[in-house]
Amino acid sequence: MKKILSIVTVTVLAVFIATTVFATSFKDVKDSDYYAEAAERMVKRGILSGYGDGMYHGNEPVTRAHIAALVCKMLGKAKEAEKLAGETVFTDVNLDAWYTGYINFAVSEGIINGDGDGKFRPDDNVKFEEVVKVVVCVLDLDGGIKIDPADWSKGYIAAAEKAGLMKNLIGKKGEPMLRSDIAVICDAGMTVLDAASEDTTTTKRGVSKPAHASTTAPESTDAPSIFTTYENALPPIKF
Repeated sequence: MKKILSIVTVTVLAVFIATTVFATSFKDVKDSDYYAEAAERMVKRGILSGYGDGMYHGNEPVTRAHIAALVCKMLGKAKEAEKLAGETVFTDVNLDAWYTGYINFAVSEGIINGDGDGKFRPDDNVKFEEVVKVVVCVLDLDGGIKIDPADWSKGYIAAAEKAGLMKNLIGKKGEPMLRSDIAVICDAGMTVLDAASEDTTTTKRGVSKPAHASTTAPESTDAPSIFTTYENALPPIKF
């Protein structure tokens, strides 16, 4: 009888521990939400952040300003970007906006650019497939991708799927990318970067460690872009 009670006790403790290992710190995120753990990891690493009200707001869309910040932080260039805050060449970017430095860095490195009319459109939403492409390029997975005239995003999505970046995402092409999905794809992307950084002489998951912040544009430039060339900036990541 004592043996049976001991087994039951151990089993109960094991179940209790297994179910209490993770607990989200956000008021609006359940422990069972598909992006909960990814969001926690990305916030702890400084890649993403919650809001001052203790919320994560997973259902909110991602903007162009968010993407500029995301790229800098994934590449470990946040400090460099912060030093560039306070000035801007874009007429629609406030000097004291939180994202000014990130935009300046991303543009100076040719990662993303304005719209060609002196504007950056920081508050415009970014589509699901556009974010997938940015992450693919940041991870240096875009080599050899050729643009399909019928669907420019096809090759990037295929590369993302091959690298395991698309697992558990609920968004769809043509829809705004949500903060819930951005946590998941960033988490997967950082896993790829971590694996690549462990050994600079070999590749893992078919990915080489990115050599620099700027990403080479794809062979074809026929893909539509919301980040079009601005003045004399380097070739941007084009959608």
